[in-house]
Amino acid sequence: MNFKCVPVALLALTFGFSSCDTDKAEPTPALRTKMDYASLTATTKYTESFKDASGQSTVDLTASNTRLDMFTEFNNYMALVATTTAPSTLDVTKLRSMYTGSTFSNAALNTSGLQLRNTTAASFSATGAEAARTYIDNNITLLADASRSVNTPAAPGVAGRIGRYLVDGKGVEVNQVIQKALIGAVLLDQIDHMLLSDQALNANNSKTVDGKPYSELEHNWDLAYGYMTSKPIMTTVFDANNRERFLAGYLNEKNASASPGVYMAFLKGRAAIVNNDKAEVKNQANIIRTELEKTIALSAVSYLNSWKSNPDLAAKTHALAEGLGFIYSLRFCSKYGADAAFSDGVLNPLTAGTNGVWSLTNAQADVAINAIKAKFNIQ
Repeated sequence: MNFKCVPVALLALTFGFSSCDTDKAEPTPALRTKMDYASLTATTKYTESFKDASGQSTVDLTASNTRLDMFTEFNNYMALVATTTAPSTLDVTKLRSMYTGSTFSNAALNTSGLQLRNTTAASFSATGAEAARTYIDNNITLLADASRSVNTPAAPGVAGRIGRYLVDGKGVEVNQVIQKALIGAVLLDQIDHMLLSDQALNANNSKTVDGKPYSELEHNWDLAYGYMTSKPIMTTVFDANNRERFLAGYLNEKNASASPGVYMAFLKGRAAIVNNDKAEVKNQANIIRTELEKTIALSAVSYLNSWKSNPDLAAKTHALAEGLGFIYSLRFCSKYGADAAFSDGVLNPLTAGTNGVWSLTNAQADVAINAIKAKFNIQ
């Protein structure tokens, strides 16, 4: 049958077509006017650069910034045990409540409906996520128990203070372990696996979310940025007196050469979403994920080396706990092939001595350092 000359009515009866027009359907119109990548610089404000046709910002960092604020207040409460003037005993009920989203001094956090605990290891299987959450829960209990000895000199098997730092009976400054573990389990995991993963980057970008000015993909990308900073321009230079919080702060401190590029990747990737440039979105996500994972590994190595080299016991204690927490967070570094088995394989020997870390040797630390360097291609 010569379809080109068959009457429209017959085609309609035969195939359900309404016409013989062979033109393909028009592609879905772009949601935004395209952006020039070259217009983006280190001084471009992320929060003011992406707008809809009416001039309304399409950036909303609220959910991730709220969790960042929760983490900050939770961390500040834990840190009361390390104050130099009046170290405090910590209330375990308050610690647990803050981890699950309440009892914050900022009332808005208590009514947000968000929390840290159910976001911990959210990309893992139900079993793996609960194991990570239980790890934090158990450390919260250890911290509260140790805080009852906040004015006692620490010794092997005895919780107490080394300088201004509180340690448990194994010599571990638990609040630092919790903080660094949550940097991986909440911030990195959300960015790396929930918001900028290959699957997340396939989110809808052809229409706005109902009642919102942004598409689903735009919002995923913005939330990832919001786990780094609440600032219009993420700080990319380390400043001990005005540092970014948590993961962004350690990016600046431990992976400094990559930090400006990470900010530019956030900008360029967001512009690529505007441009429906899927390949460029993926390229920029890869830069961010790779450098944030490397930041975790570099931090772990740096603190283990600090433990080895520092002659002051209090400083050694503090550095080691930070290193232990970052080693725990290695399990969230999937682009480098790290997982829970690798993380535990590095971590457990460091704390397995009869007296915990009191009996740790430089040789044992070197085994851990070398394993991390090999996995993450660190020279």
